[in-house]
Amino acid sequence: MASAKTTSQTPTRLVKPLPKGTIDSHMHIIPPDFKRFPLQAAAQYKPTPHTLSDAKAFYTQQSGLGIAKPRMVLTQVSIYGNDNSALLSGIAALGMDGRGVVQCDPTNITVEQLDTWWQQGARGVRINLVSIGQSIMEEELLLLLQAYIDKLIQTRMPSRDKKWVIEMFLPLKSMPSLLNVLPKLKGGEKVRFCLDHFGGLKFKDDAPNFGPNADPYLIPGFNELMQLITNRSFPEVYLKISAQYRVDTSYPSQDALQRLDPVGRELLRRAEDRLTWASDWPHTRFENIDSVPFVESCYSWCGEGAEGDARREKLFRLNAERLWDMAQSA
Repeated sequence: MASAKTTSQTPTRLVKPLPKGTIDSHMHIIPPDFKRFPLQAAAQYKPTPHTLSDAKAFYTQQSGLGIAKPRMVLTQVSIYGNDNSALLSGIAALGMDGRGVVQCDPTNITVEQLDTWWQQGARGVRINLVSIGQSIMEEELLLLLQAYIDKLIQTRMPSRDKKWVIEMFLPLKSMPSLLNVLPKLKGGEKVRFCLDHFGGLKFKDDAPNFGPNADPYLIPGFNELMQLITNRSFPEVYLKISAQYRVDTSYPSQDALQRLDPVGRELLRRAEDRLTWASDWPHTRFENIDSVPFVESCYSWCGEGAEGDARREKLFRLNAERLWDMAQSA
């Protein structure tokens, strides 16, 4: 089936269209050629292939989001480990509409390799502890982040405003440690940080009895998360509003949407300049995810009128353009 060419031809179930130039800050591709793009031996699951063409079809034909010209940030999948070849092939195919977040070992990666990846469209490096079920002590986190920073700040950046992103998928319980670590990092102001998927919040683990209209600050780790993304004396920390079905596996039930509501509203109320939306397509290890109810919840959290429109522009486009160094959409 041919991709839609205009917004009017793109099916949508949203109450209002997404902002023009919307960027999806977190999605994956898994090419079918496992000989060319082999899984690492320690892969936690065997995936179903999901190609770049499938990704475009998701946006233009399947999801109900009605994105006529997808702009994507491809994120390294844990099953590939430090082999970023599949991701880099996708960025090359996307051109100016694509960016990437690679995975590497900071102790043996070279500055020259990082420079090459930047030229190929990579803008971030990923630390993913949740997907592999790994925990980390505070001192270990400090040493790990410092090792990444030491390498990243040696790269040939084209301007002072362009910065590498250290992206982290950590559990919410790690936020107090990260809050302690961030001010201790040398050169931390020369990179940006980004936290995946509501900062790793999982209601069943972090707040099993959390209900509608509850105070999100009662969730252990939420207060520290808010400090990370609102304290302007820290290096820049962004948060992805994404993977709502990982936060609450009963999504899109009404209970799940109501539990998420006070969290989302507080995030948009206090940190609208540090949030970016993502679909988390192809929703690895989940099936039949309907993205529309979540996007409409995001609309609600942004509010109404001109103020709500301005917040939507930030959440779906402007913050991501800054974070991932993507040119302003035409």
